[in-house]
Amino acid sequence: MYRKKIVFLLVIALILTGCTRIDSNIDNIISATMNKEIKDVNTVSTGYELYIPIGVMQLVDNEYNQKFEIRDTHVYLYVDTISYYYKNSLNYKNIDSYNYYYKEISLNNKTGYVGVSKLDDGSFFVNIVYNYSKIEFYTNEENLPFIISNSLIIINSIKFNDNLIKIELEKITSDNREVKYELDKPDDSKSTFNQYLQEFVDEEESEVLLPDIE
Repeated sequence: MYRKKIVFLLVIALILTGCTRIDSNIDNIISATMNKEIKDVNTVSTGYELYIPIGVMQLVDNEYNQKFEIRDTHVYLYVDTISYYYKNSLNYKNIDSYNYYYKEISLNNKTGYVGVSKLDDGSFFVNIVYNYSKIEFYTNEENLPFIISNSLIIINSIKFNDNLIKIELEKITSDNREVKYELDKPDDSKSTFNQYLQEFVDEEESEVLLPDIE
């Protein structure tokens, strides 16, 4: 039954692609997707689990980093379990960075935003931050609503496992690894999404070039 609801949301996204105003479409997609509680999970990673919609291909599961393929577009996810565990307040608001669309999300004590920039070549760069997680991708206008919809379903489905995160932190500490932010309880500068996501993207670029623009 729940899978039918997910499919319904994706159908909404497909219908919206026929409208003329993409910014209005994104508003509708955010409202339709984020107001639905996603109880199903089908993927487990380090300290968290999530739901990957049908049609989305998981290419990489590197603990806190995930790489998906949606309509031949690479979508990058970073999950910040450290900041979640310590309940850090993340200073992510940067509306001036997005020249096309920006909307903050605040639901059930979870906060974040969707930011979209239109590039000179007509493609779009999308940033989605929510619940200590971040998704980034490049896409074209045609696929923009569909990929945003799928990305929101993924990021809205993330559920953390406090016990597993604690065990992982204790394991790292006992191994005497130099992870300063785990000892000091990180501030924003030490646990920034961009730092970790960029490291992941840089590693992937040795095999796959960004951006993936059709």
